[in-house]
Amino acid sequence: MKRIICTPDDLMRVRIGAPLGAIAETMLASRVVQRRNVAGFAGWRSQIRGAIPANFGVLTDILPADDSFLDLITPTRGARTMSAGIEALHLASRDELRMEVESVLRRRAGKGQRPLPSWTAELADRDGTARRTVADAVEAFHSVAFAGRWAHIQSYLEVAAERMARTLATEGVERLFAGLHPYVSWRAPVLEVHRTTPCHDEHLDGRGLIIIPSMFAWPEPLTLYSLVDKDAPMTVIVPVLRDIGDFAAVWGPRAPNEALTALLGRTRAAALQVIAEGCSTTELARRLGVSPATASEHASILREAGLIESWRHRNAMRHEVTTLGAALLDGDLASARIA
Repeated sequence: MKRIICTPDDLMRVRIGAPLGAIAETMLASRVVQRRNVAGFAGWRSQIRGAIPANFGVLTDILPADDSFLDLITPTRGARTMSAGIEALHLASRDELRMEVESVLRRRAGKGQRPLPSWTAELADRDGTARRTVADAVEAFHSVAFAGRWAHIQSYLEVAAERMARTLATEGVERLFAGLHPYVSWRAPVLEVHRTTPCHDEHLDGRGLIIIPSMFAWPEPLTLYSLVDKDAPMTVIVPVLRDIGDFAAVWGPRAPNEALTALLGRTRAAALQVIAEGCSTTELARRLGVSPATASEHASILREAGLIESWRHRNAMRHEVTTLGAALLDGDLASARIA
């Protein structure tokens, strides 16, 4: 049981945070793959296990399913896209990463667990080689774990965050706490987060609390905090999926969208669908049966319309649909957040 003791000032500082972003949610997904009893995730886990990338061992070393994982979520949280998350990882404080590695080493030693691999000590180095190793492993697993569904999942999580924020604003903090998750309970002034492992009490002392919905924080909520900023709010990451029906709603197949075809034209609508599965410009050209120059032109138009995002990965231009692009594909513009 994790007991979070709140002062009146803390309750005034409770807020709902934006979803974690692509890199952090992928890290959590890697932990779910390693679990044996995955309940509602069993079908997903079975589907992707045959396509696990060769460098997945990097993630199992630093992100095991137990509570001795290396917290790279805190320094990258809020980075919405994969490219932004990788940049955040490379820019993360050297002191923060050094302290996190040392903290996990102490925790594992105290439990008689296998220590972190020696290369993790280099996460604090300026050359970024170890960070690049982690980023490559996360990127490779992301394409397998989400199979082009990331923007759709991101949209689902954003809606969940907005729903929590409305509850907080209109019904108050106690009502928010009451509906967070079966593993969370409120007994003033203590927020209890049910955990299978023993935990020490956490006194917020005015720091406040950030609550974030997640798909792959499972089965229990996670509690994270900054090692370098002692005044930063504590973060509670809450699972949004409660049963197999929830999973089906967020992961279900897309129906053909004829209205989108009429709006964009058949080829460009097909390009958006291909990009939703995650691809480079070269892969897009091959899938559409057009030249790379034509594929690049289609991607440029979709990007200018705000339907996709693009970033350079090594020698290739990678593309991914935005929340708006996913909403168009799903025929669900009501859930799209248009700036």
